[in-house]
Amino acid sequence: MNKGSVVLMILLVALCFSCLSDKQKKVQADEQAIKKLEHLNMTSIDRYPLFDNCDEMLTTADCFYEELHALVQQKLSAGDLPIHLAKKDSLYLSITVSKEGRITYDSLFKSAPSIDKDYMHELLKKRLNNFPVIKSAQKKSIPVATSYRLPVVFNPVDSLEH
Repeated sequence: MNKGSVVLMILLVALCFSCLSDKQKKVQADEQAIKKLEHLNMTSIDRYPLFDNCDEMLTTADCFYEELHALVQQKLSAGDLPIHLAKKDSLYLSITVSKEGRITYDSLFKSAPSIDKDYMHELLKKRLNNFPVIKSAQKKSIPVATSYRLPVVFNPVDSLEH
């Protein structure tokens, strides 16, 4: 064999062993993705959900919470709530914003002992629906679902006669 043939043979062997098969490339890509995912903080988001009248360049967390509170208050204030309170009381709602931007009431997270949780949960399910669709939260520019605990304060009405 001449030198050219030997060099060509070495190059062919090196080429065959240096190229990864599609399966090997997929395995390598999966391993890299898993490593990145392990170092990704899943407890925080890069951008809060965004209502239409919130400015994306300003602090969106404040605007999101203000708008969500106002929306929940509006829905709960529409008509009388059939509950009787002796004093000012509060509860916490669990609210989810899907990665598609749909807002849903999930559950009653915490309430005062004087509040009937089952009754209140059913009441909230009836009132807290048909929310507007908003822009979802984002993590690494990818839409993600997020959950929030929202405090709600109820004030008793002393008398309906003013």
